[in-house]
Amino acid sequence: MPNSANTDLTLVVDIGNSNMVCAVYEQDIQKNRYRIKTDPDSTVDDLYSSFEAAMSDYSLREFKYVALGSVVPKMGKIFKAMIQTRSSAKVYEITGLSPLGLRYLIKDPSLVGADLVGNAFAAWKKYHGSTLVVDLGTATTIQLIDKDGLYAGVVIAPGIMTAASHLFEKAALLSNVVLQAPSQLLGNTTRDALLSGIITGHALMLRGFISEIKVNYAQYGPFQTVLSGGLANVIAPMCSTDYIVDQNLTLDGFYLAMKSLIQNESK
Repeated sequence: MPNSANTDLTLVVDIGNSNMVCAVYEQDIQKNRYRIKTDPDSTVDDLYSSFEAAMSDYSLREFKYVALGSVVPKMGKIFKAMIQTRSSAKVYEITGLSPLGLRYLIKDPSLVGADLVGNAFAAWKKYHGSTLVVDLGTATTIQLIDKDGLYAGVVIAPGIMTAASHLFEKAALLSNVVLQAPSQLLGNTTRDALLSGIITGHALMLRGFISEIKVNYAQYGPFQTVLSGGLANVIAPMCSTDYIVDQNLTLDGFYLAMKSLIQNESK
């Protein structure tokens, strides 16, 4: 049965290429989190049915605000249409053009993906220093945001699962393995060899990029490193001795960005 909320509820939605991650915030605290498959071919009714099934504890009518970030434009439009027809909530969509105080070196900030904006804003507001943000999703991204909110740039590489799936698809003799940290660098079984190549290889790539960024962008230092994404806890110990794992980074970023936009409206 849906909750009867006594305080304003906010729905935060991160629409990614594979999944939509939804979180309910109440009084600045994340209460619940849900995952729904991203299907750009779904209708508004299809999406509403998926929400009802996944978020049975809540009704869309309960939410006063929705913070939305989407890297799938078609899915973002379907979602906004669903909110318009099924809820009176006000939607704040976070993009590279949102007036959040972030400053971009890129000429056209509209090209910065919503997930990158959310991560950058969260890093700036939560960690208060120059931060390297590593997000391990469908793609692996590495961003540099300085202590004053300057978005210095980003690296985008194939994600761990994306690369592994492609390898399993193309190599008939290799079977899927559960991705975890290998026990040693050189494998003596196919499984261990795969884990070293996939997990250790990705960690070495990240260590290399982090090291080079610190050298080439030393003017923004000192740096802290924040990791997010499904395999962050597996990769983190292999990347650096100084890191923070924050699995709520993107969602918190969208929520904080929404609050900043609401605050700006009241001025």
